[in-house]
Amino acid sequence: MYAPYKLYALLNCAKGFGLTPAQVLHRLPFSEGSLEQESAATSIEHYLTACENVVRLCDDPALPLQVGQSLHLSAYGLYGFALLCGPSVRASFEFAVRYHRLATPLFEIAFDLEDDKFVWKFPDEHLVRYEPRVHRFLLFQQLAQHVTHVRDITRSDRKPIKVEVAVRAAGRSELLEQLFECPVEFSMPATRLVYDMSIIDERPPMMNPISHITLRESCARMLEDLRTLEGISGRVFRVVMETPVPFPSMDEVAAKLSMTSRTLRRKLRAEQRTYSAILDEVRNTLARKYLEARTFTVEDIASLLGFSDAANFRSSFKRWNGMGPSEYRNSASAAPASLAGTQASNQTSAR
Repeated sequence: MYAPYKLYALLNCAKGFGLTPAQVLHRLPFSEGSLEQESAATSIEHYLTACENVVRLCDDPALPLQVGQSLHLSAYGLYGFALLCGPSVRASFEFAVRYHRLATPLFEIAFDLEDDKFVWKFPDEHLVRYEPRVHRFLLFQQLAQHVTHVRDITRSDRKPIKVEVAVRAAGRSELLEQLFECPVEFSMPATRLVYDMSIIDERPPMMNPISHITLRESCARMLEDLRTLEGISGRVFRVVMETPVPFPSMDEVAAKLSMTSRTLRRKLRAEQRTYSAILDEVRNTLARKYLEARTFTVEDIASLLGFSDAANFRSSFKRWNGMGPSEYRNSASAAPASLAGTQASNQTSAR
């Protein structure tokens, strides 16, 4: 699960093309307001669903280009700031590839050094099974993101020498040349973003080796956590999350995963996890969402999550979060107000 910055960027850009939040978020468990919650988390599948909604209603290639342009590295949290303060542009690019899994990745990224050229490429672009219109949308977005990120890191208007795209030219394809300010060739064997080799020798203006080391350590821990979530533990979590109460037993989950419960227990043990702990994580995730929605009473939530009574739910919730359900609900509702006050104060100071 990832912070919802890409989905939020898509939502905001789509408004400029006449799409409503309800249209973009169709079939998704979010509202525009819920994406702004501190605890909001999305998956790659959520983003793909939103893209499917968008391309069904809007085929303007300017939209994915605008989404990519809006996704500055400052939106990527620790990963983005680590890229900005790398000791060299090349080190930042290498970091981007190594820790790309933290960036809600839609394509793999890699680079090659070819004679006097530095080339970004996307090794799995022909392997991912996106619907053709979604694939085109995501590829245009990815190209715009890359150009934006290169400019963020170098703090200069470095332009590609040329862009090669592995899709056919279609309506308003000239927008890519206008945006990238270089020749764009379509129907190529692979998508490539070509720069002059000299770019990797530059030093990022925000270079700070000490900060970069600290951020790299944090990103390494985050990547390990993400890998754990994507293992068998992550698969169990998703099965339980997608099954209505009463939650499935371990035997039922194992059957859905086409294995015996003994095999599932062994695989979980290898990741130092247990089924009961994952079940608690699901209950806690849902409990937080229900409390933030402010639609259900504590008694309702206890029943929805399969607790025998509200007292047992309160006790479990406090054990998971260090505070009771009511305290959590009050803190969740206070956070947006506090953030709004901070932003207003910052705006006043800037005047």
